[in-house]
Formats: sequence, structure tokens, C-alpha cells
Amino acid sequence: MVAIAPDTADGVARFVRDNSYPFPLLPDADHTVFDAYDVVSKLVSLGQRPAVFVVDREGIVRFDSIGTQQWEIPSNDNVLAVLS
Repeated sequence: MVAIAPDTADGVARFVRDNSYPFPLLPDADHTVFDAYDVVSKLVSLGQRPAVFVVDREGIVRFDSIGTQQWEIPSNDNVLAVLS
């Protein structure tokens, strides 16, 4: 599991240093990944849209959830069910 942040490597390093984070957080300063997965800022979201993807070893997206607000994130149980 990895998280991808719309920030520079330095910004991600500062965040991880100041916050306990349970898995790798990778920078996406130029929004390459955000654009590829359509997680770019939308007017109604007032910033980055919350998104969760499960991508298998072959690169196939097995689960996706893109919300418009932070409270629209699927539960851990829902995501873990896809993994099993």
C-alpha cells in the first residue's frame, strides 16, 4: 500500500516527519498520477478529491472510489474485502 500526495518530495518528507504515517507516501508534484486517475481538483471538491484505488500486480484497477468531499472515503472494511 502506498499513498500519493500532490506535493513535492520536500513537502512529503516534512509531512511524514511531523506525522506518523503507516505506509509510504510518494510525491506527485506535477500531478501525473492525479491526472491519470482523474483525481484532479474539481470545483465542488474545493481541492483534491479523495480517492482510493486497488491496483493489482498486473496494473489492473480492481476497486476505485473517487469522492467529492473528504467524508466520501470508503471504509477500510470495504477496501479490505476487495483485497481478500
